[in-house]
Amino acid sequence: MSWLALGLALLNACCFTAGTWLQYGVATTTPSLLAAARRPRWLAGLALLATGAACQVAALSFAPVTLVEPAGVLGIVLTVLLGLRLRGERLRPGTACALAAILTGAGSFAVLAALHTVPAPIGTESLVGAGAAVGGVVAVCALAGSALGGRARALISAVGGGAAYGTTSTFVRAATERFAAEGVGPALLAVLAGLAAVLLAGFWLVQRAHAGSPPENTVANLTVTDPLVAVAIGVGLLGEAPGLTVPVAGLGIAAAVLAFAGVVHLYRTTPPHPSLPSATRQETPCPSSA
Repeated sequence: MSWLALGLALLNACCFTAGTWLQYGVATTTPSLLAAARRPRWLAGLALLATGAACQVAALSFAPVTLVEPAGVLGIVLTVLLGLRLRGERLRPGTACALAAILTGAGSFAVLAALHTVPAPIGTESLVGAGAAVGGVVAVCALAGSALGGRARALISAVGGGAAYGTTSTFVRAATERFAAEGVGPALLAVLAGLAAVLLAGFWLVQRAHAGSPPENTVANLTVTDPLVAVAIGVGLLGEAPGLTVPVAGLGIAAAVLAFAGVVHLYRTTPPHPSLPSATRQETPCPSSA
């Protein structure tokens, strides 16, 4: 089953890359999210993203996170290589170092988290706390993004989107627990409503990020931020790492800093794609006018 899980995780990375590129091309040329949603190319991208998400869920049912999560960072490599091909460029040393930092940091963080955390039941108080904390992060990112422009807006918007998506695993697990304990009832419906809210918030912020920066930047940001937030919720609010030691926590923080430093470097150095609208036109992201 491990090989099947690995194949599904790699398929998710491919679907995520292709879907992101399709939606990016539409997001930079349409005035609003509603207008983008009427474009077949954008819808095709959405279908690929949904297919990738289904593959990821299936992969996690066949193998531990230590195998599945590191495979997901392949999407960053694929996106960067595709961007280089479209621009007719070779891989520059700075970009190679940024990729190495992201892959090393994100992979190390995923392995450390999987080795030192255990699932714990999700109580209502913990779930509300997780939702409130991430809701605050999303609100701050949305407001900061509205006050910023260009790639700074794209960076902070993708961080907010990644934070929202990082909460989904907690809500999915909580929904599964509620259904197993009570079946369909008010508790389950409340959890599903929270799940829908974080998905919509993440989706909106990611579309804003698409409109302000090349897709390799958004993919890298999401791939790093999503698991960081998921693990932070598990460790800080759900008590999933009761035996966590200071050295292990320090290594995890160092890995996270290394990965995010690589993401920031990509935002600073990745040029706009010549076949798509220029950076000037990208200053107005499609969701902000909706």
